[in-house]
Amino acid sequence: MLPSLSRSQVVLSEECPQAIHMDSHPGPLTQVLMNLLSNALVHAFTGHDHRTIEIKGQQIEDKAIITVTDNGQGIAPEHLGKVFDPFFTTRLGQGGSGLGLNIAYNLVTNLLGGDIQVNSELGQGCCFTLTLPLVAPENKTSKDTDEFM
Repeated sequence: MLPSLSRSQVVLSEECPQAIHMDSHPGPLTQVLMNLLSNALVHAFTGHDHRTIEIKGQQIEDKAIITVTDNGQGIAPEHLGKVFDPFFTTRLGQGGSGLGLNIAYNLVTNLLGGDIQVNSELGQGCCFTLTLPLVAPENKTSKDTDEFM
């Protein structure tokens, strides 16, 4: 994502004060983070000169907490409850399919066994918070498949 962030003049910072060891799915977690960054690039920074995204990680008991925060324009209150809905976009025909955050939501809540929340105020940016178990739940599909082999 660094070339896209650089092209869009977005400064990305990362902070994770401790090593967090997880037994999870790195590919889907990476996709979630990429979808959150892509969503910010498409929606957050219209008319903003100073563009920042901050990713923070921390461990609280048996959970990994990851926040992705931007300093963009924020999400209108009437849209906050819809951002994870499939095909919901405010940029239809302008590069937004309305699936990025829905895919992120489904990966986090199903495969990764966690939760994703969004907080935002207009003009104050946006913060997505992922709360993930350190050990992902067992994938029932692969377990069921293994039983038949």
